[in-house]
Amino acid sequence: MTGDMGDIIAIWGKNGSGKSTVASNLACLFAKRGHKTAIVGASRLFGSIQHFFGAHIPVERSIRHLLAGQESMGIAQYFHECADIKRLSIASLANDDDCLGCRREKPDAVLRFLGIAKRSFSYTIVDCDESPEDPLSMISLAESSRIAYVTQLTVQCAAFSKACESLVQGLRIAGKLEIVLNAHDLRAGINPSDFQLFGVERKAIALPYCRDAMLAACDGKPLALARAAGRQSMKYRAGLESLAKALLVGDGDGA
Repeated sequence: MTGDMGDIIAIWGKNGSGKSTVASNLACLFAKRGHKTAIVGASRLFGSIQHFFGAHIPVERSIRHLLAGQESMGIAQYFHECADIKRLSIASLANDDDCLGCRREKPDAVLRFLGIAKRSFSYTIVDCDESPEDPLSMISLAESSRIAYVTQLTVQCAAFSKACESLVQGLRIAGKLEIVLNAHDLRAGINPSDFQLFGVERKAIALPYCRDAMLAACDGKPLALARAAGRQSMKYRAGLESLAKALLVGDGDGA
């Protein structure tokens, strides 16, 4: 973090690629290192972030109304302290929000919200939706200091990446991207060091398939808060450490 303003870190990719798992574990990692951290759930299909932490967010404290410009911008009302880890706050849709009925966010309200987050936290991690029509996700990509693009070696993820080439060029975010190969198996024959994405050859950070990470998410907690210590868990944690280091490059208080 530089000066008195914090950084926005966007976690982006196709829905179902593992964005929320990566975002939740990174948020825990940052907070455990002493950084005042916020995690924002931007998914309109399923408010997964609060469920990852076993938190209950009532409608009156949901960011749904805030981002539609219907409520005041008081930070304390919408960020919830995580019960399991200090220095971590959560903002998301309510547990019972009907996302299909959510009003579209207003860009000016989104910018005010992100501005408050930058002034209040060292790092704000935004778990983005895949939709290019979602203002919170797209503005977060544009305003972010770094972006973790989460993908897998599937036809669906490859097609999504191809479809997003013009979006990456239009937002001018290619230079901010860190590629994350989630659930990667080296036996697949693709070396993360020679990964092609968005028309550019770049090194990717590989997160191995980790059953413990999936089970921890089902239990309502990130792996970073679980006690699993198997070989795959250790490799997964090592991958997260590498990703955190890449995302915080250039910050004096980084990893």
